[in-house]
Amino acid sequence: MKNIMVKNKTDPAAPRIERIPLTDKKAIKRFVRLEDQFIGSRPFFVPETTREMTKRLAGLTPFYQEMDHALFVASDGSSEKARCAAFINRKYQKAKDEAIGFIGYFAAMPDAELEVKALLDAAEEWLQKENVTRVIAPYNGTLFHGTGFLTAEFDKNPVFPFPWHPPYYQQYLRNAGYNPTYPFWFYTIDLLSEQYRAVEKRVLENTSVKVRPIDKKNWDIDIEKYREVLNETFKAEWEYCPHTREEFASYFGALKPILDSRLMLLAEIDGELAGVCQGFPDWGPMLRSFRGKFGLVEFVRMIFEKGRYDRGGLTWIGVLPKFRGRGVAQSLAVTLYRRFQEKGLKEVSYMCVNESNRASRSFAEAMGGTGRALYHCYDKRL
Repeated sequence: MKNIMVKNKTDPAAPRIERIPLTDKKAIKRFVRLEDQFIGSRPFFVPETTREMTKRLAGLTPFYQEMDHALFVASDGSSEKARCAAFINRKYQKAKDEAIGFIGYFAAMPDAELEVKALLDAAEEWLQKENVTRVIAPYNGTLFHGTGFLTAEFDKNPVFPFPWHPPYYQQYLRNAGYNPTYPFWFYTIDLLSEQYRAVEKRVLENTSVKVRPIDKKNWDIDIEKYREVLNETFKAEWEYCPHTREEFASYFGALKPILDSRLMLLAEIDGELAGVCQGFPDWGPMLRSFRGKFGLVEFVRMIFEKGRYDRGGLTWIGVLPKFRGRGVAQSLAVTLYRRFQEKGLKEVSYMCVNESNRASRSFAEAMGGTGRALYHCYDKRL
């Protein structure tokens, strides 16, 4: 049954808020497709994959075992204008020892200030009833499902897996009292620069670090090693909380058939695991052409075209504390970037870095990276 709320019942033009039942897959599918309806004509927008998103928002993945959520759609009474989801990730709250909630999967039409205000009010009200005292937005319940709004370079195509958003999204949050608390920096690295070549030379001379691709024949073993390193090395980052074996299997298992194993690396010193890193090709143009579909035809096309790209980047890198200062991060990054060089790339990305993570930013700059804050997350006290 639909739950329709009208903020001002005496005003027929007042925004209407619909809470989508989590058991209604048809309604969830409509929720998923709304952003494509709102901004699908924009040239850099990549629609969400409807089937996967519908399953996810119905709570049918391991990521939702310790997560509660609610879906809201705002309309003016005749047409839908905005949508969002509210999340309570119990695992995240426990890890950070704070009653934090999230608002994610936000999408809206331009000039929908009244509807967006009513939408965010409804989401915040739901979170407050669950004893949330601070909200972070946009954050899709877990880091693996996406976080942050694009806040600069709207006339450029973002590098996959990061999405494009219209500039008015951030303004809606600001108008609702949210502060741009968490900037994410993105760096561009010229692989032909003298500074990068110097780092590459040092890596080739460092024979103590052995870097290898993930082994798809021993996938479960290597994924578990990968999980342990990420959980240890990212636990201090505000956006990360430890992930379970089931969550990793769900997320990375979907990538396994299309993953270039040379873009998912493990580093060892004296036979002991020291660090990991992950990179992605820019699959954005291909996914954009799918228009939210991902069936057999799209899967086969992905298999055959996964190696055709002209941009790419390193998305995360982690080195265990006992091995820091021994060139592990440099060896991982250079090995990954050499794979991109084989594909003809002369410029790559290093993304995305918390502004407060001075060590990671210095690492990018030491390779000749030039960067700026391109995405932000916002927060608000309730």
